[in-house]
Amino acid sequence: MSTRVRALIENEAVRIATAVALAFVLVATSSPGLAAAADAPAKPPGDALVPYPPPSPRVAPPAEQAFTYASPQAYPSFAWLALQVLPSPELAVGQVRETNATGASELTTKTAFAVRWQITPFLWSWGVNRHVSRWRFFVVDPLARHSGSIEAPLHLEYVFGHVDRMIVRPGVRAYFPLVERGEYLSVSIGTSTYAYDDKMRVAYDVGAYVLYGIFGVQATIAPDNGPLTAIGTFRIRYF
Repeated sequence: MSTRVRALIENEAVRIATAVALAFVLVATSSPGLAAAADAPAKPPGDALVPYPPPSPRVAPPAEQAFTYASPQAYPSFAWLALQVLPSPELAVGQVRETNATGASELTTKTAFAVRWQITPFLWSWGVNRHVSRWRFFVVDPLARHSGSIEAPLHLEYVFGHVDRMIVRPGVRAYFPLVERGEYLSVSIGTSTYAYDDKMRVAYDVGAYVLYGIFGVQATIAPDNGPLTAIGTFRIRYF
């Protein structure tokens, strides 16, 4: 190839490159999007999906300060009095000594119907919120009792049949929650003392309670008292 032809080819290539460059500049300056993209600052290194500049953080409003807590204001009411008067039925089982037709003395097992009332002079609950009072006097809400507590109850019960007398039974009892803080199921264990035939007797009881403690069963055992060896109680109680 001669020198003249080579020079013509090089000049033509320069003109084509210059024309392409001028065309690209014209297209870039005439398109606003491309111009803005060209002028935008470079994104910082990191996630390519994060917008730049980053969005402003959401500022949460200040916490509500108007809410407070207070201890329950329990007081005797007509409903409370009506439920205290409602007795819990029970069956008392024991042995009494009787003389048979031949004149011999023998022990006979007897069963008698009875009713029981309960008053709670005071109770201390470890299951309630620590910000409220743990003490209850006479009026005891079910949550305080069955979420975990210890009480000093006073039982009044009248036993018919072979016993046929009123019994006053002070004692101590502890409640322990098993399901849903005792609202569905709780248990108790306790002891009590009472006078029978001019002698002080001691009894022990266990119980289980459902439906917020409204209904339950208790078994009371008095080993040293023949006529009242065992008592089964269907307990009905709310306050």
